Amino acid sequence: MNIKDLANAINGKLVGNDDFFSIDGFTGKITFLNDAHTGDIVIRESIDPAGVEIAFDKNIACLITPDAKEGTVETAERLNFPLIIIEDIETAKEFVSKLSEKQNSKEKTGLVHKVGDKLIPGDVSIGGIADKITFLNRDDADAENTYVEELEDINDLAKAVEGKLVGNDEFFSIDGFTGKFTFLNDAHTGDIVIRHWINATGVEIAFDKNIACLITQTPKDGAIELAERLNFPLIITDKIELANAYALSHTIKKYSPDSTNVVITGTNGKSTTSHLIYHILNNAGYHVLTNTDSESEFNTLIDPMVSKLISDEVVANGKLDYLVIEVSEVQGWLDKLMKNHAALMSEAIKPEVGVITNIAMDHIGLVNSIEDVFDEIKAVPKAIGGGVTVLNHDDELVLKLDAENPFYTSMSPLAEENSVYFDGENIIYEGNSILTVDELPFKGSHFIQNILSAVGACISLGIDINDIVDGVKSYKALNRRFAKLSDDPLIYDDFAHNPDGIKATISETLKLLPQNQKLHLACAIRGSRGVEINQLNVDALVESMTDDIVLYLSSSNDVVNDLNFVEDDEREVFFKTLDENNVEYVHFDNLKDCLTEVCNNAEADDVILLIGAQGMDPAESLLKEIK
Repeated sequence: MNIKDLANAINGKLVGNDDFFSIDGFTGKITFLNDAHTGDIVIRESIDPAGVEIAFDKNIACLITPDAKEGTVETAERLNFPLIIIEDIETAKEFVSKLSEKQNSKEKTGLVHKVGDKLIPGDVSIGGIADKITFLNRDDADAENTYVEELEDINDLAKAVEGKLVGNDEFFSIDGFTGKFTFLNDAHTGDIVIRHWINATGVEIAFDKNIACLITQTPKDGAIELAERLNFPLIITDKIELANAYALSHTIKKYSPDSTNVVITGTNGKSTTSHLIYHILNNAGYHVLTNTDSESEFNTLIDPMVSKLISDEVVANGKLDYLVIEVSEVQGWLDKLMKNHAALMSEAIKPEVGVITNIAMDHIGLVNSIEDVFDEIKAVPKAIGGGVTVLNHDDELVLKLDAENPFYTSMSPLAEENSVYFDGENIIYEGNSILTVDELPFKGSHFIQNILSAVGACISLGIDINDIVDGVKSYKALNRRFAKLSDDPLIYDDFAHNPDGIKATISETLKLLPQNQKLHLACAIRGSRGVEINQLNVDALVESMTDDIVLYLSSSNDVVNDLNFVEDDEREVFFKTLDENNVEYVHFDNLKDCLTEVCNNAEADDVILLIGAQGMDPAESLLKEIK
């Protein structure tokens, strides 16, 4: 087909050259202007004179657009470059796509040459049809374009996330997929949006925003019907975690192919360990991104937030040296376990170093035994593969993990060659003290375990010991990680929200208590998490109680939302267990009332400890109002 026939077929007006511009005509490939090569056709929603000049320089076959900006036609005529101006872009897309399929269905040979198990890239032209063989291994890519594989077929995406495609069987935006996964409210033309659920209104918003496609686990209220009526691509998957893992993997390959990646998982200490690794690397002058920020709001991978953070950071500030990603050891959505979440996400990240802090009970309902937690974590070392896995030698279950290349940490001396440990006074590596206890940012044993994990990870990354030491010394703790809020009286605030965390935090605080003084312990009951985890938490309180502790409970109705509201049975399990064990306590519906009572009762030399998750988060700001 010549270009005049093409223009007639799509009801377009041809200006400039009346032949395809490239000497070999149309290659059979429709692509984007920035990716185009000799003989390709580019269809764009609009084009300006600069775009025509780029197309001219790239020697593409022709440009097709419904919107030629001022001066565009004149530029095409001046350069004698073929420009087809159309009225209906969808008709043009459909016709040219069919033309491309027809042309590319011709027999082609000699496109791929194997050397060992690698594909050698190259451009092969047979009968005027050029096929680009892209790099399939990022190590084979050249310095200017280290990752050139692009997601071009929506059907491949649907297959990868085990989804069913409804509506359009092509990406909706004219330029296909931008490479960015994001949220609906932040989406732009060509982005892909991943949502746990979507309704018809969401589909309509996506349609208006001209995004590439939607991926969801739960379509609601006519979403499927509207997608079909609008001919908008909607992928429905039973496992939304597959979509988020795919997004993470694709984003890292596209935006950060050369970064060295670290994953941190385990029941306790993930956030502190992740943030300390980030701080050490950042303090040493590297460009680092972590999903654990000072508020710890982005530390899960149940949505495309981390993928968005990576792409946004690289676009704004350039290539990353390191990615430090916290991965939940157990994850779920609406009380449904996302099986093997930690291993799935670790495999997507492909870390050079992984850290497993400990294995303990949490997330009751998603898992129901310590064996279930172990099952969720045990595949992580396999995902790390030949990379280094930093393991807590003091945890019996962690020691059962099968790691190919382990590095151990311990609160006691170790004989293992690849290890770092604390001897009670110093952190020891290769027989030498690298940090004294007085140089550590916190002294609690469970926090020293986190420091050891971070130090072990950075040693495994090959970071200079002096940089590691400087990073640890200068570290400031994350929000609500045994944070000192006041000296008069002494007030500590900690995120402890599961049995091991509660016991460890109370134990460390009692060490700070002056003789004959009281520890005023305010505990926020976990809301909307079920009876089981609250039973374990109150059992941990009972086990930790001494005559020096005064216990206060809060349901925190004044500060939590519906997702964290304390149900009657969650509150009653606390009351029943404490009463059965003759533990005295006082309960408050509102957190502000609870904190007011604590402050009124505490003497100057007493110590106040605040523990809990969302129900205790606003405590620091409330204390400022009270005091």
